[in-house]
Amino acid sequence: MIQICDHKHLIFLLLIMSVLACETTEILTFTGYEGGKVEIRCPYKSGYEEHIKYLCRGECPRLDKDIPVESGSPAKDERFSLTDDRTTRIFTVTITDLRTEDQGKYWCSVRTGNLQSDVYTEINLEIKPVSVVSRVTGEHLNITCHYNSDLKNKIRIKFICKGSDPSLCETSGIKASSETNSNGRFSLRDDESAGVFTVTITDLTLEDSGIYWCGAGETGQKNKWISVTRLNINNMSVVSRVTGEHLNITCSFFHYFHLPGLKSSSCQSTIVL
Repeated sequence: MIQICDHKHLIFLLLIMSVLACETTEILTFTGYEGGKVEIRCPYKSGYEEHIKYLCRGECPRLDKDIPVESGSPAKDERFSLTDDRTTRIFTVTITDLRTEDQGKYWCSVRTGNLQSDVYTEINLEIKPVSVVSRVTGEHLNITCHYNSDLKNKIRIKFICKGSDPSLCETSGIKASSETNSNGRFSLRDDESAGVFTVTITDLTLEDSGIYWCGAGETGQKNKWISVTRLNINNMSVVSRVTGEHLNITCSFFHYFHLPGLKSSSCQSTIVL
């Protein structure tokens, strides 16, 4: 009877240790956009440098885990890859060709071995749809950013930044904000009553092409990402002819596939002047 009791206590103790090992101090949130990529950075404590790291998807039960990628093994999904920097003690999971179904809960996980539970950090992955806008050089453009009522607070700063990775563009790629209102060719106007701010870009250049994030931030708080716009700028072509001549106009355009990248095509029209 004593042996059975001790065995029950051992199981109970192991369950308590398992629960404690799964506790996380905070949920890390990462944001990407459809067709793009995201890098999930997972810090871990000293002593786990040689241990196996992996990304777990969903609720991550003790049995039958959904593990798309694990260090030292081929990834189950080729869009996932994992690198481990043992000097900084951060392993990074990169997901390419992001899809809406990739959104949700993940866990940065480290195998501990023996009877101990693995170490987990909860991850929330957000995937934003992309609005594609095409313009030619020299034009003006308005980007409208609609936000919810919880952001209708003058304390929150509205802004737009440029860059594929929002965590980088918010530090080095801010083009305009509600604090400064204008920055060279970029200006921002916020209509809180309508729940929308508008970013105007004048005299567009080829260098303005790229990914733009509408965001809102507050001192001491993490930024909230509202929407994503892909801006494509092409050169304006000027052709001169005289009456009676024939003119061939070649029109290049792009097909957008679910997979990353663009495929160029063209059409041609003949006009008799």
